[in-house]
Amino acid sequence: MGGLLREVVDEIKLTASTHPVVLGNCPFLEIAADRDKISSVISNLVSNAVKYSDKGKTVTVSCSFSPVSVTVSVKDEGMGIAPEDTDKIFDRYYRVKTEHTQHIAGFGIGLYLSAQIVQLHGGRIWVESETGKGSTFYFSLPI
Repeated sequence: MGGLLREVVDEIKLTASTHPVVLGNCPFLEIAADRDKISSVISNLVSNAVKYSDKGKTVTVSCSFSPVSVTVSVKDEGMGIAPEDTDKIFDRYYRVKTEHTQHIAGFGIGLYLSAQIVQLHGGRIWVESETGKGSTFYFSLPI
């Protein structure tokens, strides 16, 4: 998993030069998953973290593991998500509507597709967030 995270972070850094993207210590761990699909999930989460954070704010990607699963997290210092939106954020076409998001392009499909990919791999995806303080998106996959 660490190698895939490094590849995605390095790729994002090429286009997201306005934000430091930091990769925490992620050990090599082999899982049975579709590499391209999981890469797409990671890329979507990191891209969203950049998109919904002010310039210069850090995005941190990290992972942890247990005997049965690996968990990837993407933390930003962005606008955060209100509690009433966190339950719907993975719904198809759902977009948070605030003054800050009205000028940000998107169709509300990326998180939905990411959730579908993770769930089809037997994993789960969730978010922890506080308005004005940022968000951390997580997904876990079985080892």
